[in-house]
Amino acid sequence: MTSEEKESFCRTLAFVLSPPDQELADHLRRGAFYSFFHSYLHSWAADTDTLRGFLVDDHSDAVLSELISEYERLFSGPSGEGISLIESLYRPWTLDPHCTLSFASDKGLVMGDPALHLLALYAQCGLEVSEELRGRPDHLILELEFLAYLYRWATDAEIKRFIADHLDWTSALGEELKGFAAAPFYESAFAILDLFLKQERKRPEGENDGKKDIH
Repeated sequence: MTSEEKESFCRTLAFVLSPPDQELADHLRRGAFYSFFHSYLHSWAADTDTLRGFLVDDHSDAVLSELISEYERLFSGPSGEGISLIESLYRPWTLDPHCTLSFASDKGLVMGDPALHLLALYAQCGLEVSEELRGRPDHLILELEFLAYLYRWATDAEIKRFIADHLDWTSALGEELKGFAAAPFYESAFAILDLFLKQERKRPEGENDGKKDIH
């Protein structure tokens, strides 16, 4: 994959994992997601059955309502019983050895070290977080959009460091998803994310050399 393809890949994944809207449902009906991801899975020698969740009845008027209902069940539970897409909740609140707060090493808290680090990176790059996600700068959607940005502007070393520092928690997220009997659409989305990150971790460094260091 070229850097441009990886940028597009990450933006598409961010779109797929965003709250569903009519545009997403229309893309799904047309088979756009299946077509987009198929060639990449083939090049990775991965089982294209992974994409089965992106195949739906083109004439179904219920696609959008079903996606909204499933997204709310999985990720927007009114009592917080669903799956979180926020990195901080999967890590200790801080690793600062000088922090004396009683909850410093607790998990399940927002605005921890990952969120503060990302806010600093966004500011350094001149990027602003939307009002909707301002209190969740380490939301997976933002991390994927920022990774797309890095493929355009950052060095390959920075890209690989960002994946190592901020996207290793997605494996725990994938394990959580299994316990919720997620709809095939979201099973496919997270399986593809996992495959992509595995490809990026194992490839040699150097593809984006010569670009600006963002740290």
